[in-house]
Amino acid sequence: MKASSLTFIFSFLIIGFFFAQNSPAFNGKIHFKQTKGSTQMSYNYFVKGENVRIEELNEQGKVVGIQLINTKEKDLLVVSPERKLYLEAKKRRSPVNFDVEVVKTQKKKTILDYDCFEVVAINKQKDRKIVYWVTQDNFSFFYPLLEVLNKKEKQSLYFRKIKGMEDCWPIRSTEYVISTGKPIAKQTTISIENKTLDNSLFEIPEDYSKFEN
Repeated sequence: MKASSLTFIFSFLIIGFFFAQNSPAFNGKIHFKQTKGSTQMSYNYFVKGENVRIEELNEQGKVVGIQLINTKEKDLLVVSPERKLYLEAKKRRSPVNFDVEVVKTQKKKTILDYDCFEVVAINKQKDRKIVYWVTQDNFSFFYPLLEVLNKKEKQSLYFRKIKGMEDCWPIRSTEYVISTGKPIAKQTTISIENKTLDNSLFEIPEDYSKFEN
């Protein structure tokens, strides 16, 4: 092969790598639902840079709670739209350390037009297994968001134990009892919209008051 051809191929690979590393992070809205037993809740994630707005909706689709998070500063504000109040949430203690066995299977499928792969997290001591269908598409907001929220639910805890998930979003996940094989909790993404969001979504409205203990 001529030197000029080698130079062209090398340049092409470098350019491809550069664009892959510098493709824009996700900005937009993700709508998903969580089911545990007979309880079902829906959520909206609005993402713009390091700012995330979480809306919790009841079964009628009404927003009953809002959280405003800055993943860079690790700030979290809890907002009550009904009472027009907000408060600064205290940082939660880290959960007790535990280990999970992670199995990245070879299974793949397309969900919501995203290429997804299967990852299974197993904790035999707790008799739990969670099957995630994950897409890797610059969802870089999610992992630091989980660190700020520091939630105790297993689907969040186990996901944080899986290495290499920094740009990923779990489009679907199902928690099982290992001994019975029974599914007990699910998370399902309904829609993912890439779009530009207004800054006001991540700000406290002027007519809201700070809740004082």
